[in-house]
Amino acid sequence: MKKVIVFDLDGTLIDTLIDLRNAVNFSMRYFNYPERSLEQVRKDIGNGVAKLVERSIPNGIYNKNYQKCLEIFKNEYRKKYDVFTLPYEGMYEQLLKLQKEGYIVTVATNKIIDVAKILLDHHYPHIFDFIQGDAIGVKKKPDANMIENIIKHYKVSKEEVLYIGDTNVDEETALNANVDYMLVTYGYRTIEEIKRTCQCTNLIYSTKEIFDKIRKLF
Repeated sequence: MKKVIVFDLDGTLIDTLIDLRNAVNFSMRYFNYPERSLEQVRKDIGNGVAKLVERSIPNGIYNKNYQKCLEIFKNEYRKKYDVFTLPYEGMYEQLLKLQKEGYIVTVATNKIIDVAKILLDHHYPHIFDFIQGDAIGVKKKPDANMIENIIKHYKVSKEEVLYIGDTNVDEETALNANVDYMLVTYGYRTIEEIKRTCQCTNLIYSTKEIFDKIRKLF
């Protein structure tokens, strides 16, 4: 039986927070809007860059400059998406263990697909068999579409898939796809936030636990 592990990207595999904050504030400064703190951006991440900009700009999508601001953000982030971004300590070793054990390791992310592929190739070379990101014709999480595409790609059942993320969006994605899931607590949501907004009881408190917890459950 194939066993497919699907990882979220931002806040689960890599810490992209500072680079995202910097691109948000570049677009805010363009229109002389108030800049966002690291903490504000942390809480706004999870539904893709369009939603991130919507939550950052005054009046959101009703702001007449919203589309232009989103375009400026995307252009800036494409240029500076890997300045301060780092993999979470110990994650690479955990992924290698999964790979050697025979697990199929994949990614489902709301990040723009070409940026996601470059980041993963840089920080986790030769690890991921399949990367599903934000692309034309693909519905963003929490829609089940990304996980369904991975299931179709590998011709596996839902029982053969485990999803790992860090936010309530990830929980909703797993529930919508009807697959087992775990949430990490070292990402973009605190333990308290996860317990308040999620029903998940399978929590991963550090990267060092990932391999062992997956083997016990899956």
